[in-house]
Amino acid sequence: MKTLTKIWGIIFLLLSIADVVCLALGDEATPMYIKPFLMPSLAAAALSQLLPENKGRMPILLAIGLSFHTAGDILLMFDGFTCFAAGLGSFLIGHFFYLAILLSGMGGLKGWKEILCLLVPMVLAPVLVMLFGVEWPFSAVVTIYAFTLMIVAACGVLWALRDKAFATRIIVGGIIFIISDSLIAISSFAGIDFPFRHALVMLTYVTAEWLLVSGMVRERISSTHPRP
Repeated sequence: MKTLTKIWGIIFLLLSIADVVCLALGDEATPMYIKPFLMPSLAAAALSQLLPENKGRMPILLAIGLSFHTAGDILLMFDGFTCFAAGLGSFLIGHFFYLAILLSGMGGLKGWKEILCLLVPMVLAPVLVMLFGVEWPFSAVVTIYAFTLMIVAACGVLWALRDKAFATRIIVGGIIFIISDSLIAISSFAGIDFPFRHALVMLTYVTAEWLLVSGMVRERISSTHPRP
């Protein structure tokens, strides 16, 4: 299984590099054939590492979450409000499955530090949406999406507070995901463009996905096979 995981991991890395390089060079046609295979290759790497020893809900939740992110990738390749909204919705649903994994076995919030992990995103999400100038009624959906992204990062903080392994990967992955989507929002809602925008969006996106997925997978493996 380790060999299979490495093979799929290398495939994911090569596809990611090819996508980012093509976009940096101004080639937006080739990534259309690459992007749909990014999350499936990451899913194959993750599941080959988890299975068959780690059964139950976690591999299923991860596979479904990455499937929705794959759908989001495909939908966002096409122009138009409908595809954009559907792509955003697919990513939102995918993050819900991530949260189901991240919050599994956590129980309720304990202490003021953990309560802040929930309160900070509740305050920041609508503020950021207003700053980007998102208009009603789409602003409501974007606020929910921004809040969900921040909660993913906040789960990493919860992991750290409870001394769970690989919390740093979840924190950093969640923050980079927010940065990646903020780059999209700057262009889509604020109308601001900048050099290498598409390449930067993709670079931050694949990095964030790898950090989140590898963090969840390794934490599961470490909890299943704790070190003596």
